[in-house]
Amino acid sequence: MEYRWIQTFIIAAEFKNFRMASERLNMSQPSITVHIHQLEKFLNTKLFKREKNRVDLTEAGKLFLIQAKKITQQWEQSLQLFDLKQKGIIEKCTIAMTPMVVETILPNILYEFINAHPEYEISISIEESQKMEALIEAGEVHLAIGLVKPTSKRVQSHLFVESPLQLAYPLDQYDDETGVFIEDVELFQTYPLFTGHDPTNSAYIQKEVEKHFPSCKQIQLSHSYAVKKFIRDGLGIAFLPKLILRKDMMEGRLNIYDFKAFELPEVSLYFLYKDVRSVEKLLIQEIESRHFS
Repeated sequence: MEYRWIQTFIIAAEFKNFRMASERLNMSQPSITVHIHQLEKFLNTKLFKREKNRVDLTEAGKLFLIQAKKITQQWEQSLQLFDLKQKGIIEKCTIAMTPMVVETILPNILYEFINAHPEYEISISIEESQKMEALIEAGEVHLAIGLVKPTSKRVQSHLFVESPLQLAYPLDQYDDETGVFIEDVELFQTYPLFTGHDPTNSAYIQKEVEKHFPSCKQIQLSHSYAVKKFIRDGLGIAFLPKLILRKDMMEGRLNIYDFKAFELPEVSLYFLYKDVRSVEKLLIQEIESRHFS
């Protein structure tokens, strides 16, 4: 059985039309027919059936289509592995991280790790925390750093760091010594509150703000780095984890309010993974060795 027969079969099964399959594969239609007949002869079964003017899969064809896709997937993975070995790369690792941690020292840690370990090929994607479990299960991501614990027993997790929420608000014309004290009520009357960027605590925050500051206008903004930009531009206030505010505070780009109107929860970050290979183990150790809280 030749690999090209399988490729032809998958495309023909997708279109259920040999002419369209020939156009996709840039082959003549007779060549498509030959490949299918050779595959059927090898398997000793009919894969397609003709009904009037259309082609459809037989029951055997439907069953083989599942296996054919697995064969091509394994073939592609084997070629990728061979290519990595030729380049001196031991393993490839895809990392997903929630937009919130883009504002931490994590990107710098990953950059340092990539430079220190050329034997690993690292890919990074920014994903919403709610999607990470499915990506891990599907094998599209090897390691994820998110805000939501998985529910599936097939996906493992452990707590990475907990960081308290703080109320960030724009700078004013005063410094700490000459500025006047701002009441929290005045703060919520002056600025809109950005919410929606923390999937684990947003509902609680919205409920408490409505109770304590009913005149406050709330605006949904999904990404924390956008929230910080809006605060720095003087457009609103928000509850954000301390771990992503540290740099802005040190550089004097926003203010932190000593908020006590209601109890503020902590933001929890988790590592999510299915199997921990050497590269994931090294990455986790490197990240956990740095100060995040």
